[in-house]
Amino acid sequence: MMRQYAGRCGCGATQVTLHSQLAPEQFQPRSDAETCGFCRQHGGIWISDPSGSLVIAGSNATRTKQFATAQVQFHFCATCDELAYAIYADSEAANQVAVVRRDLFAPIAASAQPVIGTNFEGEAAAAARQRRLRNWTAVREA
Repeated sequence: MMRQYAGRCGCGATQVTLHSQLAPEQFQPRSDAETCGFCRQHGGIWISDPSGSLVIAGSNATRTKQFATAQVQFHFCATCDELAYAIYADSEAANQVAVVRRDLFAPIAASAQPVIGTNFEGEAAAAARQRRLRNWTAVREA
């Protein structure tokens, strides 16, 4: 059964809908906050469902930041400056995949599995691409 999870930033200006067959307690949040100052600073605890889809509201006004290899765009609410999601646009496959901050979804944040620590220091670009395409959620715009 496909479920819809409505997510929003603190002020409500940035909204997304996650379509997934996973129940809230089945999501496996992950973070590389132990090695990543950006994730520590912005509460970067991420969820995704490679079998689901993320719909980004067309009216979202976000500002973006890119780091290191500039392959991923991190989207912040333009109103409250809360980190919302990150998008990887794959030029070879002509699609976009995303991870979304767990805390945008109250039922998932309250019920998800404990956060798993990750570390992507020194990961090759090809390996990062494969990981994202395999584990992140397909993006659809509303």
